[in-house]
Amino acid sequence: MKNICFHFQINQPYRLRTYRFFDINKNHDYFDDFQNSYLTNRLAERCYLPANEMLGKLIKACPEAAFSFSIAGSSLKMFETYCPQVIDSFKELFKTGRVEFTGSTLTHSLASLHNKSAFLEQVRLQETLLKQFFDVKPSSFCNTEIIYSDEMGEWLHEAGYTVVLTEGAKHILGWKNPGYLYCNPFCTELKLLLRNYQLSDDITLRFEDKSWDQYPLTAKKYVDFLNGIDHTAPYLNLYMDYETIGEIHPKESGIFDFFDTLIHLLTASKNYRFILPCEVEKSQEKISTMHAPWPISCSGEEKDTAEWLGNEMQQEAFEQLYKLEPLYLNSTNAEAKKNWLRLQAADHFHFMSTKWLPQSAVKRNFDVYPSPYKAFINFMNVLNDVKIELEK
Repeated sequence: MKNICFHFQINQPYRLRTYRFFDINKNHDYFDDFQNSYLTNRLAERCYLPANEMLGKLIKACPEAAFSFSIAGSSLKMFETYCPQVIDSFKELFKTGRVEFTGSTLTHSLASLHNKSAFLEQVRLQETLLKQFFDVKPSSFCNTEIIYSDEMGEWLHEAGYTVVLTEGAKHILGWKNPGYLYCNPFCTELKLLLRNYQLSDDITLRFEDKSWDQYPLTAKKYVDFLNGIDHTAPYLNLYMDYETIGEIHPKESGIFDFFDTLIHLLTASKNYRFILPCEVEKSQEKISTMHAPWPISCSGEEKDTAEWLGNEMQQEAFEQLYKLEPLYLNSTNAEAKKNWLRLQAADHFHFMSTKWLPQSAVKRNFDVYPSPYKAFINFMNVLNDVKIELEK
């Protein structure tokens, strides 16, 4: 029997408004409240509320079904401000006992790509929010865009995590199968669950792709895909953005019916058993080490970090951002500190990307800049003003 893990990421960032150089030190309202409210309510209406309702009904009808979520703290705060019923619906799901909230970063941050202290600060603040909203302390972790390296694994092990979800990157695995359980080579107690990106992307990227030779994708056809993979591997890990259900693929595409039928088919089958990431902690499965000397992610074919740090603009913005960490640590300006944390969101750097690949198109649904250069200029204007505020 194969263990199947469904994991969803929610990482809606705070959107920056257009901030001009001559606003510096005059107007510190950097974030677009109207846009943030609009997007939160739009996503709640199309995805979060109906998808949570669907999962709740599925768990009631199929008690063995289970789902895990990593929800950035910035998303939780926006739900609380603009659409609190989303928080309530997640609490109802959690009460079923078949839903897990994994650890993540507070603002869907790229801090893990810079240094340990900034990363663990994000992790600690996210843990505080999860305790506040759901009264949980996670033992499993899903980083921003499932970014991972050996060093990050050591940091997370030190922070008390026992399981990390990341990418089954082919250039790291080589001949190995992502369906096995792996561990960090230096902290072998830290277990790694690896995403099957081919099967995950069949839903996220190809569900509505009419040029795909498997279009249209039905639940039965997808189960046939699952049945066709190596059954000696004990795990099948499917990770995707939650917005796949209702936003990336709208209700009219049939995505809700697809998931509903898929879960019923899987729970009726004797070949699959739903698991939560935290359940892997006590697994007695044979474990192999996976060596990831440099960061991997779920981005593109390369599974690297070029989507966020691949050009000089992104690298400059990234370095200037983390130069402010000492100011953050010493500042008593709570608002400026909050803004510095928000500026770490991966989407700000994604908007500066010149890597225009079809695979990234779904993430550009809410791109508000006419060009990556405009995104860079706006970010740097805001960053300069945050620096001034932190120095006060």
